Amino acid sequence: MTASDVNIYTLDMSRRQAVAGTALYAVALVTSIVVAIGTDQPGLWGLVPIVVYAGLALVGVDIVLATLGAVVCAVVLTRSTPAELGPVLIESMGSLIALLGVIILLGAGLGEVLKRTGVAEYVVLSVVRRVGLTTQLRAQLGVMLACTILAAALGTLAGSVAIVAPIVIPLLAALGFSTTATAAMFFFSGLAGLTLSPFAPITTSIYGAAQVSWIAYVLAAGLPTAAVMFGVGFLVVRWNQRRTAAAFPYPPERAVDLDAVQEPAPGAARTTAAFVVAFLALVVYSGVTAAGATFVPVALVLLIAVTGLAARTPVGELMGAVYTGASRLLGIFFLFFLLAVLFTLVDSMGVYDGVAERFALSSLGPYLFCLVVVLIGWVGVAGAAAAQAVLVNQVFGPLAATLGVPPTAWSLVLLAVSQTDGLGPFPNPDMIGQMGLAESRSLRWQLLSSYLVLVPVVALYAVLLGVYL
Repeated sequence: MTASDVNIYTLDMSRRQAVAGTALYAVALVTSIVVAIGTDQPGLWGLVPIVVYAGLALVGVDIVLATLGAVVCAVVLTRSTPAELGPVLIESMGSLIALLGVIILLGAGLGEVLKRTGVAEYVVLSVVRRVGLTTQLRAQLGVMLACTILAAALGTLAGSVAIVAPIVIPLLAALGFSTTATAAMFFFSGLAGLTLSPFAPITTSIYGAAQVSWIAYVLAAGLPTAAVMFGVGFLVVRWNQRRTAAAFPYPPERAVDLDAVQEPAPGAARTTAAFVVAFLALVVYSGVTAAGATFVPVALVLLIAVTGLAARTPVGELMGAVYTGASRLLGIFFLFFLLAVLFTLVDSMGVYDGVAERFALSSLGPYLFCLVVVLIGWVGVAGAAAAQAVLVNQVFGPLAATLGVPPTAWSLVLLAVSQTDGLGPFPNPDMIGQMGLAESRSLRWQLLSSYLVLVPVVALYAVLLGVYL
């Protein structure tokens, strides 16, 4: 297939997605108008905005546009006038989902500050050098530890790996790693770190919705999941490497002399020490006080300030770094704000009241109920992972409490709901993003590797739920 053929195929797929998305949205909008005119209480028809949101996301429509389309349907169904939307916007800004948008912006700003002050580079080089570069096994362990640590500290998969990749790829190329093994290496270790992060949007949404502390969430769900992702992922990367080393090597010019690895920037050690101490202190404080998701923005601001002071960065430059980092994810902030409005409108229709009972889920035992919820969240709810956790909690959380599901077990369910589909069965932005950063073009090997990690992770969820329930 030539480059011209690929461009034609891509354009054709984009057109098909646009047609499918337009048709789905037209049907949903007409349905919303008919229901709004014909009924006083939408009932289950109030789920139309959620269905159109998931449907538009699944057919490939930009997630922000998909959410905006769902909001329009919700406005029609609730017959909200422009004057009535004002209080809805105010109420939405105080919700957990809107808070996650703020956390995302501040996290991106912190990531840029760590990058400019040399902290990120220092962490990567320190971990890789401490583990050693004498063999492939040691180098892989060092790189995966660096990705896990940065993902846990920054609360972002793409942002942390984007920092690690340009530093370590020349080293991995010199040791003969394939592009596909490197992509899998980035993916699994980054996911493990993200699962443990105290300040990541996905984890804050989980322990915030389940109403448990970060430590309780880590002990019940985060740590076991991260351990399986990292441990099994490490073995899968070795399996991948043995089969792809000859087929997908890095070009010779990408390799670097292992004896000439660059030194970290001056002062980076001091700044890193200050960041680590502040980070650990905030984590301990969060655990001792059982601070929830609302503490995370405060923690991120404090980390930015401590890092900037330790690096002796002028205030103007520090804020410039924060603005630069946050601006890259401004679209994601709008997404979470729109989701907050959508959930507020849908909730105002009383759509979730008794939904689970209507589908006879209340007749299930706690264990089977949790498995069904995980399955529904895995295959039936699309969109941002943090939003998935909040939405599933809104729909099924009250019944879970009625059935006696403990909050720690519920945090495991929300983690399974929001993270399982990241490993499969279908390609997703996180998976493909790591391929791009690793310069890999083989989606087949990325999917095969993900499936080998997905199976034990799902088995872990089933076993842990049996223990907790």
